[in-house]
Order: sequence, then C-alpha cells, then structure tokens
Amino acid sequence: MTKNNRKKAVAQAISTAVALGWVIMQVESAQAATFVVNNLNDSGVGSLRDTINIANNNDVVEFLLGSHPSTISLTSGALAIAKNLTINGPGANLLTISSNNHFPVFDINAADVTFSGLAIAGDINAYNSSNLTFINSTINGDNLKIDNPTGELRLINSTINGNNSVNINTNTLTLTDGSQVRDLSNTANAGNLTISTGSLTISNGANINSEQTSNGSGGNIFVQSDLLILGSGARLSTSAAGSNNSGVGGNISIDSPNGFIIALPNEPSDIAAGNINSGAAGTLTVTASDAITITGSGVLPTRVLEPSAIAGGNITSGAGGTLTLTASSISLTRVPEPSAIAAGNINSGAGGNITFTTRTLLLTRVPEPSAIAGSILACSLALLAKRNLAAFRKTKA
Repeated sequence: MTKNNRKKAVAQAISTAVALGWVIMQVESAQAATFVVNNLNDSGVGSLRDTINIANNNDVVEFLLGSHPSTISLTSGALAIAKNLTINGPGANLLTISSNNHFPVFDINAADVTFSGLAIAGDINAYNSSNLTFINSTINGDNLKIDNPTGELRLINSTINGNNSVNINTNTLTLTDGSQVRDLSNTANAGNLTISTGSLTISNGANINSEQTSNGSGGNIFVQSDLLILGSGARLSTSAAGSNNSGVGGNISIDSPNGFIIALPNEPSDIAAGNINSGAAGTLTVTASDAITITGSGVLPTRVLEPSAIAGGNITSGAGGTLTLTASSISLTRVPEPSAIAAGNINSGAGGNITFTTRTLLLTRVPEPSAIAGSILACSLALLAKRNLAAFRKTKA
C-alpha cells in the first residue's frame, strides 16, 4: 500500500469511526432518560416543575418522596408541557398534584403525555393534537373541566370525579378497564356530566355515572359524539338511589349528529336513567342521524331494571322513565330476555313511554316486553314494527 493510499485508508477509517460514534451517540441520546422529583416544592431544583422543564422529548419523570401520602401544591401557575413525557407517580393514594382550584394543573401543547399512579386535583388544558393517557390515576375537581378538543383522552383503570359538574371536550375519548367518569353526591342533587367528543368508546367494565346516593335527584348526562361504542360491561347511567329517596332519576341525552350508536355483539352493556325508590325515573333521549344498533347486548344492574339494553326504570312506586329514540335506522338483534328497550316500573308505579322515530326498524329475535317473573309489572310501550302491536302492550299490575 502506498503512502497516499495509507493516508486515504486512515482518513476513511477516521471518517467511519466518527460517523459510527455519531450514530451511537444519536442512539444513546434517543433513549429515554429518567428524571426524579425529590421534593414537594412548586419550583426550584428537584421540583416537578423543574424536572419537566429539564426533561427531553420521550423522557420519564418519577418521584422519590417517601411512602406517606403527600401533595404538590402549585402556586405559580399550571405545569406547562410541550414535549412527549411519561410521568410515573407512586400511586394515586400517595401523591396528589393540586392547583387549589386557582388554575389548571396542566397546560399541554402538542405533546403525547402518559400519567400513571397520580391524583390530579384540578382542570387540564391540552391543545394542538395532544394525546393524554391516564393509567391507575384519578382526576378530581369542583366543576371539573378537561379540554383537549383536537387530541385523544384515554383512561385505563382511572377515574374522573366531579363535584357539582364535569365537562369534557376532546376529539376522542376512550374509557376501559373499569375506568369511570362520575359525579356522585350524598348530600344534595348530583351534578351534571357533559361530554363532547368525535368518538366515545366505553368498554371492559368502564362507566359514566351521575348518581345521588342520599335524598336528592340524580344528575343529568349530556353526550354529543359522532360515534358511541358500548361493549363488555359498559354502563352509562344516572339515578337517585338513596334509601327513601323521592328525588327523580337524572336525564340522559345522547346526540350523535353525524354517526352511529352501537352496542357490540355478546358484550353486555347498558344505558339507563333510573330511580330505585318513590321518585320518577329519568328521561332518556337518544338521537343518531344514521343508526342505533344493539346486537346481543343488554344487562342492567337489578336496582334499575334487569336486563335491558336501553332503559328508564323504577323499582318501587315512582313512574317509569320516558324513552325517545330517533335515528335513520334502529336495529335490535338477538337481545336477551326480558326486554331490549324498556321504560318500566317493577312495583306499583306507572310504566314509562317509549317513542321511536325512524325510517327503518328491525327487530330480530327480540323478546316481547311483558310481566315475566315480576320483572315488569306496570309498563306502557309503543313500538312501531311489522308485527302484532298488541304483543307490545302487555301490562300486569
């Protein structure tokens, strides 16, 4: 090898080594680093705010705060996040991040953020297609608001608790693995839940619930979603369930202006507005521009009406609820006994009314509502279908 060739070979080797080193450095820098929060301060070294600021894209934030329950109280504004992060807490029972109702807890811009093992006390703002995932976490607040109009909100074994009201605005909302969105009250009327989303999926035991557990009325639930999918034990319900409670069950309004409402085959789920005492059951209104499809679904808890796919029920002396379904197509297929859609009372009160407004009503292997095994003892039903209408008017006091 000549001297010039040796120089070229050395230069090439150096160039290759430098390039390889640069690639290795890039790979190492791309690996997620873990940053640790070691105090409860609002700001400064070791605080959550400082740790979020110094973390890079796709890094992980963890906590070293001891084994006792503790709270990070924010005093200087929301925690701003503009990078993809995973924030792993020690458990929702051990760490709360609170804004003391002064401002949102988090302000998230164009980021994918996963929260795990945390309790968040306060509102959350997100924008520019941010995707938020909560795992084993809780979000609590008075008149709670979660605003993420262009991104996804996903709850996995997590709970959103509202005091007085809950308002969620997001492009996609997914509740799974026992997750809950709820407003419960044991002292006054339950608050209202309002959800506006392009797509709402509730599955695997998840539920949306506004319930009064003492002596007030159940709260109202308003859902606007182009696509609503219920499956695998999903529940969307409101009720007044306290002992001797004469309050009315809350109302449920579901509006799917551009799409479908679907209950998945062989995955029992329910929508119910009920009362288990002397007050009237709530009103349930379901509107879908395209279709309402219920296939092989429908198991409700016995305290409302069992089993039904869509129901407004009362199990003592109050009146049954009123159900109104409006869609281009309503399809009930292979729905279990005793009824697919019901507005009933299983004691002495009057049954509620059902109104269908649709171009096409398909009933396939749907049981006739009747007083089978005492499950519906007073019921007034009006169903528009190509079969014996008298069969749907059976009552038994």
